[in-house]
Amino acid sequence: MRHYEVRDVMTADPVTVTPATSIKDLAGILVKQRIGALPVLTPQGRPVGLVTEADLLRKEQLQRDPDGAHSMHLTYRARRDIATAETAGEIMTRHPATVRPGATVAEAARLMDRHQVRYLLVVDEGGKLLGVVSPRDLLRLFLRPDDDTRQPRRLEPDEIDTPSSPLGSCRLI
Repeated sequence: MRHYEVRDVMTADPVTVTPATSIKDLAGILVKQRIGALPVLTPQGRPVGLVTEADLLRKEQLQRDPDGAHSMHLTYRARRDIATAETAGEIMTRHPATVRPGATVAEAARLMDRHQVRYLLVVDEGGKLLGVVSPRDLLRLFLRPDDDTRQPRRLEPDEIDTPSSPLGSCRLI
C-alpha cells in the first residue's frame, strides 16, 4: 500500500494575503474563493500567520457580545484586540502549524490533532510557503480511483458467520 505524502494532497500555490489586508477584503476572498483559510505572508513569501473563517466569525461574535460565554477563555485584552481588529495582521493566528511536503498524510493528520487545527501550512526547508493542507484534502484520498483505496464491499448474510469471513466468526444481534 502506498503511503501518500502531503505534497500529493495539498493545495499548492494557495491564495495568500499580507498583514495589511483589510478584514473586509479577507471575508471577500474567503467567500469568493470558497476556501476556509488564508496564509498571511511576509514580502519574502514566509508565513507569519493564518486567518480562518473562524477568526472572522469570532470577531463578529465579540463585537456583538464581548462578555459572552463563547469568549470566557480569552482575556479581556485579547477579546478587545479581536473585536477591534481591522487587518489580517491584527486578527491572524501567529505561528501557524506547519508541515513539510514529504511528511506522510498520517503525520499531517496527527499534527492537526495535536495542535487542534484544521489547516497546516506546507513549507520548504527555508520556511517558504508551498501549499496548505486541510482535513478535506486528506479525505480526498478516499476518492482516488487507484488500487490503494480499497472500496468496502457488502457482505452477504451467509458470509457473516463463517470462519473465512473478513469479520471472523460473529453473531448477529
